[in-house]
Amino acid sequence: MSEAEILSIRNELTGLVLTVVSVSFGMISAYIVGLWLFLKDCPLLLRCTAFALLSCGLAFMGGVTAGLNALLLGTERAWGGISKPATGIASFGAERPDYLLGLSLYDLSAAIGGLAFLTIYLALFFLTFAAKRWKSSHCDAI
Repeated sequence: MSEAEILSIRNELTGLVLTVVSVSFGMISAYIVGLWLFLKDCPLLLRCTAFALLSCGLAFMGGVTAGLNALLLGTERAWGGISKPATGIASFGAERPDYLLGLSLYDLSAAIGGLAFLTIYLALFFLTFAAKRWKSSHCDAI
């Protein structure tokens, strides 16, 4: 595989990762709006159904992300097979700098992304099921 082919595949995969993240944040934003406007006053069964749909959507996006990660690591391995790249790029993120305590840039980005989505997911769970019902008068002054 040539250097140009690997770079082209890499750019396409990076675009797909950004698309998955954008769609995931769109789903989360739509859920927050729906929670504020409609679900806050709905019975438990409807809130459970909505949260289950959100969970399925985010699980699907997580599966897509895992598949894209495998493809990205494949381009890293293919790039490592090039003895002297004309671009001068040594790797795409597999370096393990000392300040990351043995983690690669891939590992760090996956950990940060996973932690962010877990935090958001737990916050939405709390807002859906455990938070006291909101009164719209709290936001009238805003």
